[in-house]
Amino acid sequence: MKKNLLITALILAVSSQAVLSAELIKSPEDLEDIFTDSFYESPLSAPMPKVEVTEGSVTKPVRGMPVFKKVRIKITNHLREKEYKKTLELLEKEEQEREKQEKLEQDELNKELNINFKKTDEEPQNVEKENSNEVNNVERQEKTLELEGGVKQHVTSNDVVLDADNIDYDDKTLDIIATGSPVLIFPPQNVTIKADKMVYNNASNILKAYGKVEVIRDGKSIFGDYMQINMNEENAFMDNMNTKASMLTVKARKSEMKDDKIIMYDGKLSSEESYILDFHTKMIGGNNFNRMIIDDEERSSITDELGDTAINIKAKDIILNAKRDHDVITLKKAQISYGDTTLFTIPSITAHTNKKREFFDANYPEFGSRGRLGMFLGPGFVFDTPLQGGSTLKVMPILNNKSGLGFGGMLKYRSATNYTDFAYGSAADVFILKGKQYFDDKLYMQYGANSYMDEWFFGPRMPKYTAELIYHDRGVIPSTIGKGLNLNFRHRFGFGYMQNNDVNRHGENIPAADVGTIRTRYMAEASQTLFNYVDKEKLTALNLALVMQGSAALYGTGDTQFVGRIGPRVHTQYKYWMQDIGFFASAYQDGTPMQMYDMYRYGHANVYIREALRLNKYLTVAWSGSLTMTGDSPNGEMFQENSFIVALGPDDFKINIGYDWVRRQTYFAFVVAMDTKGSSVEFDRMEIKHPDRLAKSNQEEPELKVYDIENSSVNSKQSQKKMMYAEVIDIEDPDKEQI
Repeated sequence: MKKNLLITALILAVSSQAVLSAELIKSPEDLEDIFTDSFYESPLSAPMPKVEVTEGSVTKPVRGMPVFKKVRIKITNHLREKEYKKTLELLEKEEQEREKQEKLEQDELNKELNINFKKTDEEPQNVEKENSNEVNNVERQEKTLELEGGVKQHVTSNDVVLDADNIDYDDKTLDIIATGSPVLIFPPQNVTIKADKMVYNNASNILKAYGKVEVIRDGKSIFGDYMQINMNEENAFMDNMNTKASMLTVKARKSEMKDDKIIMYDGKLSSEESYILDFHTKMIGGNNFNRMIIDDEERSSITDELGDTAINIKAKDIILNAKRDHDVITLKKAQISYGDTTLFTIPSITAHTNKKREFFDANYPEFGSRGRLGMFLGPGFVFDTPLQGGSTLKVMPILNNKSGLGFGGMLKYRSATNYTDFAYGSAADVFILKGKQYFDDKLYMQYGANSYMDEWFFGPRMPKYTAELIYHDRGVIPSTIGKGLNLNFRHRFGFGYMQNNDVNRHGENIPAADVGTIRTRYMAEASQTLFNYVDKEKLTALNLALVMQGSAALYGTGDTQFVGRIGPRVHTQYKYWMQDIGFFASAYQDGTPMQMYDMYRYGHANVYIREALRLNKYLTVAWSGSLTMTGDSPNGEMFQENSFIVALGPDDFKINIGYDWVRRQTYFAFVVAMDTKGSSVEFDRMEIKHPDRLAKSNQEEPELKVYDIENSSVNSKQSQKKMMYAEVIDIEDPDKEQI
């Protein structure tokens, strides 16, 4: 029965609407990550925001569990359980042997002392009789029902219990009237209803609650002035509903349940507490300038200039459809206001997300640029797919401009463990593909065509097409040569197929070669900190490290490539000027058959520079360059990398604009970190479809099990305790690249 479905669904609806909080965006940028692969080649369109959630003091990117990790955990649990049972059997066998030995020793002792034991049946019989009487008395006591402090009445059979100080029955109206702190309990659903007065009518099978009505489930409460539940038609409604869950307060003049729906009228969702909402696009890498030390008084906020910056939305209709793998939210005739200023009005917009809120996409237009595609612009239409436990596919017809105007289309696939972008534009007559699929925490596949791929310290490289399986791990050995002087180690193993690029994008005098082959490559980096100094009050910092890098590759053609380089790396800050400078002396043997794609381009002596200067609270400029000092680069030029970024706006609302001279590409991104306090959503009508499925996933993620024989039956006979397994939790780097 669904008598309490309204209550259950309302609580689920409120609890699932909690806004993810995140750490406030800092400025300026972490220069070691500023010009990464995501700067050179973003996902195709102005991409989805990346949402992070703060748990205590650790900020972790949200991501679902990859399929290989699920399989690995299940296999590990099976092996642990098998080992656990085997250990229990051995312990049981040891216990039996011990008991047998003790019995033999006792028998030998009895023989020596010549002790005879007399056996009589009278005493055991009396004891048995006595025990039987005690058992009968206990059984009789258990069948005796005592009522204390009130009267209990079963309103319906089996699943509803009414408890009150006073319960009266009206013979004429057939009403059961409960007063004096009445409490209605639905045991199967773990729902409790409290009110000043409750009336249940036997004839109509309708329950009414008056006064201060409170509905409780799982420690969460919903309040109202009046509530009615029709047991026959399985519908209900509540007047002046209000509740609070997490940071949100929900109020509605009227709410009702019918046909597996919850409908609320004239309501408002508001945030009364301070939470920071962190959104930033994946268009440009290293959007967080989080290495620079900034005085708190020098930080800037959009509220300093605009005052009240709460976001307020007024919508005529809100429809929330809880599907099997997705939650879909639609706003109709919505007016968006920022502080006292109305920004725009949306006729209709629909947003899609999976059950764990790990990503979302919506029917909004997108624009951007790509090296081979050029500038593009087009509307977007999102569809749910049943793949990977809930995912979305966005379809976009586009206009593109690359030495002329053209037409084309884009597809953008998103899930908790995958992103895949595909596009074609007639202006360039080329298709582009880029994607990444995570199989485990450190194992993933990257694939693409005519897109810049992540090649770690070789820099982003563009093959004609590629598919590569990669294992990438990192670790740290603390205080190796002194306190706080750590040794950091990273390594990466890749195996895949690549096709050489057919376009010379670096101005090198090398012949074109239409070569496609398998490549196996191992890369490693060891960085030993030699000196570290930080003075936050004086805004100064100095970090010196020795870095060693190596790479070895074997191609399917039998060719090889070996690169080894070593040099110092310096990070400094003085006031609001920050820089990273590194020098590498390199030795290499470059026999790659795919020179346009992955030849080594930095020569025997290379210097890289990262500079950032915070000019004021609202303007930061950053530049990155890589220079070949020995003049032996393949294109004969000094600059192998040359890019810049300008960050405009306060620290919590920045617009980043960048340009890469080598790849001749413009970039755009935004960063938002706003306080939700005072923000609200008002609606004339909100409809929640299938509320019992809201934010609930059908797929249970496995957890590593720890088997402990401390509480086992075998262990209860022994004082010795034994722990079978202990799990070590790896806290990941919060800046680690995520999907």
